[in-house]
Amino acid sequence: MNVQNDADRLVDDYLLRLRKEAEPLPEGRRTELVAEVTAHIAEARAEGAVSESEVRDMLARLGSPEEIVLAATDGLVLVDEPRLRKRDAAAVLLLPLGGFVVLFGWVIGVVLLWTSDRWTRNEKLMGTLIWPFGYAILGVLVDHFVPTDMPSWLAWTGWIIIIVAQTATISMLFRNAQPRRG
Repeated sequence: MNVQNDADRLVDDYLLRLRKEAEPLPEGRRTELVAEVTAHIAEARAEGAVSESEVRDMLARLGSPEEIVLAATDGLVLVDEPRLRKRDAAAVLLLPLGGFVVLFGWVIGVVLLWTSDRWTRNEKLMGTLIWPFGYAILGVLVDHFVPTDMPSWLAWTGWIIIIVAQTATISMLFRNAQPRRG
């Protein structure tokens, strides 16, 4: 395995843990804290922390994400964020339904999805593939490139899989739109 990839993975895991720990902080402070730590890590890596062991030592010197967030909360009053913010609910609802009302609704849903801090990049990619562009394209491809003598039960099975995949993605987005995911 490539040493650089292992070091990158360590940094990515560390920053992911930091983001999760920092979720109770006000959004502006949380963004600032993650940016500060990211810049510090980048600076240390530019100064020579390249190997996995060097990166591991550098992260240990920084302290655990829990310690960093604890230090960042000194003097702050933490406010509980709602379990599901209105903008996140709107994002998840506009993804599957925005295309039916006005196609522009889906675009707004995607923008809300990508500007939210509640989902990972992979979750955002999955959410972006929701109707009207993602799973529907798969259905169109099946309709156009699968022989017309295909049994109807197979066609229905394909459409059911597409609908289940879309529903599972929406459910995952709703579930993961809550702070302090474990």
